[in-house]
Amino acid sequence: MTYVDLALDRLSTDGDREALIGGDTRLTRSQARDLLFRLADGLVQRGIKPGDGVAVYVGNTPEAVLLNVAVHLLGGRLVFVPPEPGPGELRAFIDRAEVSAVVVDPTFDTKIDGWHLQDLPGDPVERAPHPSFATVSYTGGTTGLPKLAVHGPNLAAAFSAFKDTPPQKMLGTTLLTHGSGAGTAIMALVSGSKLVLGPSTFDADTFVRLAEEEQITSTVFVPPMMYEVLDHPDCPGPQFTNIRIGGSPVAPARLRQAIERWGPVVRQAYGMTEAFRISSMPPEDIDFDRPETLRTVGKPSPDIEVEIRDGDIWVRGPSVMEGYWGEPPLSASDGWFNTGDMGHFDDEGYLYLDDRSKDVIVTGRTSDNVYSRLLDDFLVTLPGIRQAAAVAQPDDALGEVVHVFLVTDVPDVDFDRIRASVVAELGELYQPRGVTIVPQLPLTKVGKVDKRKLRSRFR
Repeated sequence: MTYVDLALDRLSTDGDREALIGGDTRLTRSQARDLLFRLADGLVQRGIKPGDGVAVYVGNTPEAVLLNVAVHLLGGRLVFVPPEPGPGELRAFIDRAEVSAVVVDPTFDTKIDGWHLQDLPGDPVERAPHPSFATVSYTGGTTGLPKLAVHGPNLAAAFSAFKDTPPQKMLGTTLLTHGSGAGTAIMALVSGSKLVLGPSTFDADTFVRLAEEEQITSTVFVPPMMYEVLDHPDCPGPQFTNIRIGGSPVAPARLRQAIERWGPVVRQAYGMTEAFRISSMPPEDIDFDRPETLRTVGKPSPDIEVEIRDGDIWVRGPSVMEGYWGEPPLSASDGWFNTGDMGHFDDEGYLYLDDRSKDVIVTGRTSDNVYSRLLDDFLVTLPGIRQAAAVAQPDDALGEVVHVFLVTDVPDVDFDRIRASVVAELGELYQPRGVTIVPQLPLTKVGKVDKRKLRSRFR
């Protein structure tokens, strides 16, 4: 049984109960089920067969949620098209993915052509879910040339554990064509929760409004989004029963702030496009008297193997991708995948992320490693600093030096005090040689701090 079977079971009961909300659209379970079958029929009428690739270029709407499920219902290969690249790169990406069709929502973007989502629904023909399907995701691209990660039904099966979770009122904050957004939708469908979709581009004002109007109890953040909500003058109070944070590391000081604001309901999770659900830190394991519990991403998921090899984190298990499209599958070797993250375990088996391999700054007379994530986390503990990102700046003498970009809430920043605090806490090697104040840090469309864009300022 796949998640599609579980979703259909949920949508077949309590038909008048609301299931999907986005913009002016509010769908009950019965309406959502009907539209799901109509979207599937529209694909069939246009010739889509099991195994065919269907690229989707859509925003956060109820129809988009059901389109994704419809492709899987038919046993198709769902290809998520990201919004960041230009038209030429998007077309090259779609060609590389070898799809049979492209579905677009022109109200989301008009960079590429395809079948319009609004014109797609056909007849409400009920179909039994196909047992096999695939999802192809464009990697985040923060560490080099983006690739196409392929997941089979095993990934969606990992979300089947949520079938026993009591229904909640969930607010989706990230794009449905990103892993966290798609995962949130699956969690909502299999648990019978009401899913409220935020805008395709995150907006803290809208989040605050929807959280109050829809009485939201559960949500998923990437850290920069959570920071914006915490800093909002009307930040919600302790109304949540479950908050998940993932996509990139969270600063311990901000995690503590979130727990103090919302209570012991905040769970930090570690995963990526290529490998979902690597580990998570349950709220009950966090202890303010043990600061290290704010830094760890928890223990590995029960079905995931994690090894540290020369500082790199390697993983293997059912939520790890099958491989990159057009390349040999991971199973052709031994199934292990190098995450590109650097980390370590403590004596109790908790995993810590030290840095992204590409974000390590190599500096000093002996070319030592500066772990930028460690510096980022410390900087936001200083008064007036809301967000921070440390990157490598080329230097003729040392190869690279530390440069930090800061978002502050004070008019005058004492750079000398910042440098002195860093040296006192982390040592001379971590001293920023340059500081730039910015109104906000650049983010990728999936909500990660775009350090590659920051580094490009020095080219």
